[in-house]
Amino acid sequence: MLSAVARAGLKTVFQENAVCPYFHDGRVSTVEYLVPVPHDIRRFHRFLAAGYRRIGRVFYRNICEGCSDCIPLRIETGRFLPGKSQRRTLRRNRDIVVQVRRGAPVTADHVLLYDSYMKSKHHEGRDETPDNALKVLFAIHTGYPCTIEMDYYLDGKLIGVGIVDEGRDALSSNYFYYDTAFLDRRPGIFSILQEIELARSLGKKYHYLGFSIEHNPKMAYKIQFRPNQFFRNGHWREFTTDKPLRE
Repeated sequence: MLSAVARAGLKTVFQENAVCPYFHDGRVSTVEYLVPVPHDIRRFHRFLAAGYRRIGRVFYRNICEGCSDCIPLRIETGRFLPGKSQRRTLRRNRDIVVQVRRGAPVTADHVLLYDSYMKSKHHEGRDETPDNALKVLFAIHTGYPCTIEMDYYLDGKLIGVGIVDEGRDALSSNYFYYDTAFLDRRPGIFSILQEIELARSLGKKYHYLGFSIEHNPKMAYKIQFRPNQFFRNGHWREFTTDKPLRE
């Protein structure tokens, strides 16, 4: 159920309660949404620093009562050095060509790749219609004026698409979909490494990785990018041990 609960300045604030998409134990997630006016969009770096993500024109963050499994992560680009396995991933994918584009339209190749990815990677419980899937795809690609698209080609074929959002001092990893026939190349790891390098080349201090979820294999791998910081109780803290991030 989606209902307006407050107004914060010129930003409309909503909350939505729904079955948690990350766990199948019946828990309910609560997501807070901000619908900003144009001048607020230009201050996107402030939303990133407060733990928000973006979909379309809407910024959101999890505010689930009694659960803190979804941990926002970021790294300082100037301090990051790839680990041994990450360097192997870079070498394994030296034949992939990455094209960085701004303002790129959604094409038939995007639609086909996204549909194939969703059917292969997120098939469990997927009941959305083709129209809804297209709406989600367009919301990923559009709605924010400073979106950067990173296209991954192998032998001239589009095998991956990454969407990153640019803020004043940071890039934010928004979404990455890919051809799952190339899972052995660790495309998720490779795409984050490419995004970090792009952030560094643009002079950004931070790269936001999105949520890490310790007990969800699809989301836990992000903690491998170190040194990193996690967001908890309104503050970013350095992660320095191998203990779980949850308190």
